[in-house]
Amino acid sequence: MDSLQTIVGERRTYTSVGCSHDHPFAQLIVPLTGTLFIETQVYQLELNESSVFFLPPGCSHYFHANNPNEFLVLDIPAHLVTGWVHGNTSYGIRAEFEERWRAIRTLLLAELEGQLFPSSASCMPQTDSLLHLVHYIRSLLKKPYSSLSLQYIHQNYHTSLEIARLAQIEGYSLSYYSEWFKAQTGKSPKAYIQDLRLQRAKELLQWTDWPICQIAMQVGFEQASSLTRLFQRHEATTPYRYRADIRNSANLSL
Repeated sequence: MDSLQTIVGERRTYTSVGCSHDHPFAQLIVPLTGTLFIETQVYQLELNESSVFFLPPGCSHYFHANNPNEFLVLDIPAHLVTGWVHGNTSYGIRAEFEERWRAIRTLLLAELEGQLFPSSASCMPQTDSLLHLVHYIRSLLKKPYSSLSLQYIHQNYHTSLEIARLAQIEGYSLSYYSEWFKAQTGKSPKAYIQDLRLQRAKELLQWTDWPICQIAMQVGFEQASSLTRLFQRHEATTPYRYRADIRNSANLSL
């Protein structure tokens, strides 16, 4: 397929035998069943029904599967994806498998299985409607990815969070994740989590009468001293003094 000129689409299964290669055409991998492990320079992804994955032309990748699986794969000629990727997206683009992708999968399967184009039952022809779908796919891939690790942080900032786990959730290698996270938020993962804990502690100090030790545990610290150090580092005060100052200020404004 080095001189691929038209879109090739088919159902594919993967084995447990690992393979590493690249190819001069792009590839869209859409989940049907099972899990595919795929790794590029920045991704370490277990691809299943949570996401789809786009491999740009020339992107070196390693892949294997450890369970029964089936994926809908589009091999797309390089000339059809010119301008799709830049910067870090040249190592792949992951997209959340939401309702629009489910609709695209249904349409692609219909073409593949001859429901719309009965001339081929094993390999979909490159029709005008298929080209329109590919252009629509491009528009979806260009949309910002809703970060699963950021959602996880906001839901679990009060628990023990490991950077390796956050990288795994996002599908990135550990070495790349911190760099990517800072580009997205302007902060390191550790600083971002600490800021969330600090802001939540401020709210609890202002609006509750909970003891400092209880507030510390509520925002993810085992010891009140950890919360005190956080306040001293970022607010140049202690939780006790912060509570007193904020309440005094509120009383004076009445």
